[in-house]
Amino acid sequence: MTTMPKTISICAIIAARSETAYLQRLLPLLAQQRIDVAIIDNESDADSRALYSRHSGNPVVAVKNVPYRGHCSLTDLLEAEQELGASLTHDWILHHDADEIMEHSQPGLTLRDAIEEADAQGYNALNFDEFVFLPEPGQDYSGRDYYAESLRYYFFEPSKHRLNRAWKRAANLSNFQSGGHRLQGQDLSVAPTNHILRHYITLGQEHAWRKYLDRSFDPRDLKHGWHSNRQGFTYENLRLPPGNKTLFQLGRSDSRAFRKDTPVTKHFWEWEIKS
Repeated sequence: MTTMPKTISICAIIAARSETAYLQRLLPLLAQQRIDVAIIDNESDADSRALYSRHSGNPVVAVKNVPYRGHCSLTDLLEAEQELGASLTHDWILHHDADEIMEHSQPGLTLRDAIEEADAQGYNALNFDEFVFLPEPGQDYSGRDYYAESLRYYFFEPSKHRLNRAWKRAANLSNFQSGGHRLQGQDLSVAPTNHILRHYITLGQEHAWRKYLDRSFDPRDLKHGWHSNRQGFTYENLRLPPGNKTLFQLGRSDSRAFRKDTPVTKHFWEWEIKS
């Protein structure tokens, strides 16, 4: 008698505060891959709560409410992630931001495929390369299918192997000390293949100003040394650049032909020359 292999259970933990524009695209994508979602809700608006309800059970299996203290608190959210992760029974956990889409490095394969491959090979964590998608000046992808339409990107790599975003729950790994980036643990074993993280950092110029201009941070976060590249925002440095030698264009939305030969170590608002 042939025994069918056990299906790996996966849960993405997503911390969000009124992120409907992203989640209405992301949640169905994860559901298609049979990846569950646990939401850490940081006092979102009514539209977000309605979205969670519409996707209740598929893929949203839990919603944990965390009070908003008037500033961004990664400390609160990572602590909530640890608590939520301990309560889940899934085989693998994903640290997933609302404005991201993670996928396999090879065309035709999925994020689930990447995790199942790593698990079968005996690894307990996955690393991702970050490709930051940036709208062209005058373009606004709000309310549109940004995955299909937003194709301009830069390869963001301030350091190597910095985004360990998926891990086996039983391995007792933690991403708290690194602010959600690198995992720590005695038995950490990261798969050698880096997969793809698409970061849709903003959907347009007005969105960039709304998202970042008035953002402030928990003093505990700053004490940890987090958010060092997300302070001092101005209207001017948040202006979307028309183009430069580090900005590239995918030929089509489902392409995996990302260029990594010109990495940048700073986000666009820190660039001295934007054109």
